[in-house]
Order: sequence, then structure tokens, then C-alpha cells
Amino acid sequence: MKKKILAIVVIILLLVGALYWFKSQPNYRDDKKRISLQVDSEFSYKSIYVSEQGFGNDMANVCRFTLKNPKDIKGFVSVDKLNKKEKEDIDNFYNTDFNTEWEDNKNTGKYTHVINELSALKSSSDTKYIHHRIENSSSYELYIYNKKMNVGYYVVSII
Repeated sequence: MKKKILAIVVIILLLVGALYWFKSQPNYRDDKKRISLQVDSEFSYKSIYVSEQGFGNDMANVCRFTLKNPKDIKGFVSVDKLNKKEKEDIDNFYNTDFNTEWEDNKNTGKYTHVINELSALKSSSDTKYIHHRIENSSSYELYIYNKKMNVGYYVVSII
């Protein structure tokens, strides 16, 4: 009888532990929450691109945000203060990751404004970044913001 009770208690503890672990995992699809973790003032946002769910947890999201009152945001740094791998991720984002995703839509003009805005952000020395590695060496979160333009982007790429 004691063995049955002990087995039931162990199973319940394992289930509670698994549920707690699952609930504690970040939800990278919740753009507003993810942006609010880095942006400490009132903002508005719009989802620009959400990839279809790939194999496993593969995903890519792009969300545009603006601050109600433009300001310098704590933690955002210029590209020259980032390490080599972070700079590579940013270059890959600007040059390949989403440009290739959006090429099919170039003729429709669906992403023309976004591509132009991202080009302006890339070329501006006033653009600041926060880069976070996720889970492995290929997945990351990228926050981009330019106070003068009052434009920011939240990008998540999980491979």
C-alpha cells in the first residue's frame, strides 16, 4: 500500500514539475510582452511578419513598434558595441533572413515600406540594438530602435 501511495505522489510531483517548467518557458509569439521587457515606456506595435510554424519550434517573427514619446532606451547599444556573433546575426537579418522571405512579396509591395525602413535603420548611426541568444547558437531575439526616427523592430528567429 505504501509503495502505491509513494508511486502516486512521485507521478503527481513529476506532472506538477513538468507543468511548471512548461508554463515558465518564454512565449516568443507574444510581441507586446517581449517588447515591454526591453522598452520601459508606452509604445504601440504592429506585427509585420509571422512565419508559419516549421519543423519543431522553428519560427521567425518581425514586429514594428514606436514610442509614444521618443527617448533613449536603457540597454540599447550601437552596433559597434556588440560582439562579432551578434553583429553577424544583425547582418544576416538585414541582408538575408527576411529579404529572402519577402522576395515573393516584392511585386505586391506588401513589404516595400518595411524594407525601406529597415534599410534606413541599418544605415543610420543613431540606430541602437539589444541582442539575446536563445537556446542555441542559431536562435536569437533582436531589438532595433532609432530615437530620431522613433521606429523600432522586435525580431525573433528560432531555428
